[in-house]
Amino acid sequence: MISGINSWLDNLANKPIPIFRHRRDQALAILKDDERASSECLPVILADPGMAANLFRHINQSREKSNRIQITNVSSLISLLGVSRLIEEITAMICVEELNLPEARLKGIQRSLKENWYCRLFARQWLMDRGVHETEEVQVAAQLQMLPELMLWCYGDDVMSTIAHKSYFECLDYEQQSNELLGCDQRDIGDALVQKWFLPELAGFAFQSNYDNYTHATAVALAARLARICQHGWYGSDMQSFHQHAMHYFGENINKTGQYLNQQMLKLTAEETDLSYRPVAFWFALTDLQKHPQAEYQMASLVAPAKQSAGQETGTPIAEQYDAVVSGFDQVKVNNDIELLNNLIKQGADLNSLVKSVVLSLHKTLEFNRVSFLALSSDRLKLESKINLNAKGAGESLKKFEINLKVPDLFAALMKKPQTFVLNENNREKYWEKISGVVKTKIQVENFCVVSIFIGSRPLGVIYADKMDHAIAEEYYRAFQKITMILNRGLALLAQKKSH
Repeated sequence: MISGINSWLDNLANKPIPIFRHRRDQALAILKDDERASSECLPVILADPGMAANLFRHINQSREKSNRIQITNVSSLISLLGVSRLIEEITAMICVEELNLPEARLKGIQRSLKENWYCRLFARQWLMDRGVHETEEVQVAAQLQMLPELMLWCYGDDVMSTIAHKSYFECLDYEQQSNELLGCDQRDIGDALVQKWFLPELAGFAFQSNYDNYTHATAVALAARLARICQHGWYGSDMQSFHQHAMHYFGENINKTGQYLNQQMLKLTAEETDLSYRPVAFWFALTDLQKHPQAEYQMASLVAPAKQSAGQETGTPIAEQYDAVVSGFDQVKVNNDIELLNNLIKQGADLNSLVKSVVLSLHKTLEFNRVSFLALSSDRLKLESKINLNAKGAGESLKKFEINLKVPDLFAALMKKPQTFVLNENNREKYWEKISGVVKTKIQVENFCVVSIFIGSRPLGVIYADKMDHAIAEEYYRAFQKITMILNRGLALLAQKKSH
């Protein structure tokens, strides 16, 4: 019996990736009927994880050999291949129906296809709810989450049938049964196939996700888990685990998270009933506390928040996270920067010189990966990014960073007076829900420092700084606090001089 990640990779990696016959016929009909209609193939390819994986595998393997950037979305893939190549590639693909699988396994594959639809729907909707409208790469990553399950149904003998029986008939934990029968995590198989076939890297990041941050990969990973739950109308331990992670991702309090998911389920009830699937309505008791305050299947996670910190959830001791950052701290450099800033203030330096000096100190001396100065707009309704410094590898991730102050969140509260704030594992549970979803989507981290900058009594803006995925040690925050508050005092003196 096959067991373990290496054995499964050896068994699956060189097998043909099957597609669905009706999707192949649909795509070829579009392409052969009108050669200008290649763009109409996009939703067809997105609906079939096997078809997309085959095309990405084919084009990215050749691009890898010539050291070219990988293709990560279907639109670019269609454009590069062209109509004739698309027809050729899709025609050559093997169909699931040609594998002569038992009916039980064919039904399992059909369920995987529907999970694919759910997964793309949830991931796309969650991002759009947070102001992200370019979602094609996310939808691609979402559909590829079904790839390991599809390959296992096709080439894994009866292992998926056994997992499904134990999980949904014997009511045992899905992931536990999957791990025991496969000898590894099913998501590890998916990640290995993504690397082997040069598929879009976001799909791999989603397979690797621990559901513990606010990135697109977390959205995709959570969407895949919820898709499986919805497919089976399941409300056991899978649902409880999902709900704990979803609360963290959505950044809302427990009741609001449940109600939000409940609204999404309502949209699917009619279709579920029409197709004779187990009604998703059974799941409503878990999500709508107002209607079902004493529901039979109400879970503990909906009543009291989880007590674990982010560091504990990932299995990484908080002390180790701190050590990784503290080791680079240089008090002599900090003192030199403070002395330089004080001298600039004594010399009557202008606003730009003072702000630039502080931003450089935070970035170079305190080693914050990303530092942004956001100025208050003329209408005082938003903060707009004016200076951005990014460490190597961070890219321009905070370019065009804006914060809407009409939303009564943490940043709006900070603009009432000069003050500093650090978000870390000690206060995240309290303050995470006070940060708007748009800001979370932009920064994609859960550890950062921020200070509100004033010229006397007049608000000027904020300085935001983070260390990407690293925790911010107390030592760094104190240095951040000291440097930025010296800036505020210097700007207060500057305002006094101008008033005389």
